Amino acid sequence: MPAQRRNWYFEPGPVNDDDRGETGDDGRDDDPLVGVSAWSPEVLQRHGARVLDPSSAEDVYESREPGSAGHRARTPRPTAYRARTLLIPANLTRNTEIVDAIRGVLAGVHMSIRVPEERRRFRSSAAEDLSQVPRPVVLVPAAPEEGELALPVVVDAWTALQALRAAAAVAPDDAVLSKRVVSQIRLEHLLVGWSIIGEPSSGGHPLTGPGVADSYVCGSGDTRAPVAVCLDAPARRPLEDCGSRRRPVVAVLDTGVRAHPWLDIVPDPVHRYGTEPDGFVEVDEPMQITIYEEDRSAVWEGDRPRHLIRDPWDRPVTANPLVGELDEATGHGSFIAGIVRQVAPDARVLAIRVMHSDDVVYESTLIDALTLIADRVAYAQAGNMADMVDVVSLSLGYYDESPADALYSSGLWLVIERLLGMGVAVFASAGNSATSQMCFPAAFAVSPAPGPVPLISVGALNPNGTKALFSNDGWWVRAWADGAAVVSTFPVDINGSRMPPVRVPARDHPGKRSVDREALDPDDFRGGFATWSGTSFSAPLLAGILAAQLLKNAAGGSGPALDEPGEEAASERTRAALTAMREGGADRDE
Repeated sequence: MPAQRRNWYFEPGPVNDDDRGETGDDGRDDDPLVGVSAWSPEVLQRHGARVLDPSSAEDVYESREPGSAGHRARTPRPTAYRARTLLIPANLTRNTEIVDAIRGVLAGVHMSIRVPEERRRFRSSAAEDLSQVPRPVVLVPAAPEEGELALPVVVDAWTALQALRAAAAVAPDDAVLSKRVVSQIRLEHLLVGWSIIGEPSSGGHPLTGPGVADSYVCGSGDTRAPVAVCLDAPARRPLEDCGSRRRPVVAVLDTGVRAHPWLDIVPDPVHRYGTEPDGFVEVDEPMQITIYEEDRSAVWEGDRPRHLIRDPWDRPVTANPLVGELDEATGHGSFIAGIVRQVAPDARVLAIRVMHSDDVVYESTLIDALTLIADRVAYAQAGNMADMVDVVSLSLGYYDESPADALYSSGLWLVIERLLGMGVAVFASAGNSATSQMCFPAAFAVSPAPGPVPLISVGALNPNGTKALFSNDGWWVRAWADGAAVVSTFPVDINGSRMPPVRVPARDHPGKRSVDREALDPDDFRGGFATWSGTSFSAPLLAGILAAQLLKNAAGGSGPALDEPGEEAASERTRAALTAMREGGADRDE
C-alpha cells in the first residue's frame, strides 16, 4: 500500500528581488485590492470601526515646489481600523512633552487624546526593551476654549493620524513631533480569523469574493460541518517517556478552547472549564487577566464600543440567543488545537484568547498577548524553562493601508521580531481572499531585517496537493500545508439552533432501542469533530510539525536540549528543527 502523501512543503530558498514579480515602487503587487465593502456594517458598528476608503479618505496638502512646506502623500489602500484609537509606543506616551505636542496638533482638528493606565508588568528584566511596543491611546473631542461652545466632533483615527503626519512633515528633525516620532504612530487595525465562513445570507467569508469559496461550503451554507471520527486520540506519552525533561509548547492565539477529551479540557461548574495536570492544553490565567485589564483601561478612557475578553474560554456560542445561530469563529481555537494534537500529541498547546466569537481581533489585543508571551519566554530563558514557549501560531490577519511602511514601522512586527530574536518560531496564515495582496502578519515573512529564526507565512492546500482556490498567494507566501476540508476537534458542548431538514419520531419495536431518525443536523457538534477550511488551519499544522521535530531532535541528542536556557540555545533548536522539516517535506513536483 503506498505511503500517505505528506501534504506540506516550504518554498525553496530565500526570497530575492527576482522572485517578487510585477510590483510597484513600494513592493506592492498589482492584484485587485480587497474591497472596502468586505466588512459588514454590523461588524464595524459592533467594534467601533471604520473602513478606510481610498476614494474618500482625508488627505493633506501636497506641494510640488522644491523646498516648500508640503509633503509627498501616498494613496492609502483599503483597511479596517478602530475609529477612536491610535497605537502609540508606550515609551512615547510616558513622555509628557510628546503627549502635549500630540494634543496641540490634534486641537487643530478638534480632537485630543487620553492615555490609559498601563497594566503590563514584566516579570523579566530582559523584557524591558518591550517598552516600545505600542498601546491603544484613546481619541476624544477636544475640550472647548473658555467661553466657546462644545461643538459636535467626528472622532476619526485616520483624520488624527493625517494631522500628525502633516505637522511632522514640516517639523525639523530635532522637533518633539519629528518624522521619526510620528512614523511610530499607527492605526489600530481590525484583524479577521482566516477560516472560511460561508453563510447563505452573506454569500461567503467577509473578506472572500463570491464564488471563490463556493466549493468549500457545505449544503448548510457553512464550511463547518459535523463529522464522525472512528479513531482514538493520538497516543500521548508520559513526559518521562518522551526523551526530554519538558514538552515543546505551541502558543495558539485565537478564540480560546472549550470541552473536548482530546484536549484535556473538562467542564468546571465555577470557572466554566478546567485543564488537567500535564494535559494537552494549558491556559495562562494571569496573562488573560492582564489582557482584560489593558483593554478595560482603554474603555475607562472613552474607547467605546470596545468589547472585552474576560477569560481564556471560547464564548459566547451565539451573539444572538433569540436566533441561536453559531458565531462565525465558534470552535476555531479548539479546532486548531486538535490539529496540533494530531501531528504533535506529545507537545502542549498554550491557548490564549484574543479573538472575539465573531472572528474579529483588535490589533492592540494581539500585540498585548504577543508582548506577554515575549516576557514569559524571557523569564523562562533566564532559568525557569517550564514557562518556555517554542512556537507561536497565528491564524488571523489584516491588509495594511501602506504595506511598504508596515515592514518598517509596525508595532506588531516589533514584538514578533523580538520573539524571533529569542528563537521562537512564528507561523502565520496567509489569508483567504484569493489575492497576492500582502496580508499581515504573514507578509512580515519578507521583512528586510530577518532575525536568527524566520517568520513563516503559510498558504492552504487542497487534499490532493493543489493550492486551495481561496488561499492568498504571492512572493511573500513561504510555505504550504493542508487547509481545505480539514478534520479536527470541535467542542462537545455545542449544538446550534439549526435543525435537520427531516426528523422522524422513533417507532417502538419489541426488543429494539427506541431512537429517533433524522437527517444530518448541520450545527450539532456534540460528536466532537468537524470539517473546516481556511489558511487558519495550515499554519498550526506546520507549527505542530515543528513542535514534534523539536521533541524528536531533543530525544535524539540533535542540538541543545529543550530545557537548556538562553536565546542562543532556543535559536539553535528551532533552526535545526526547521532544517529537518525542509529536508523531510513533501516534494511539490510528485
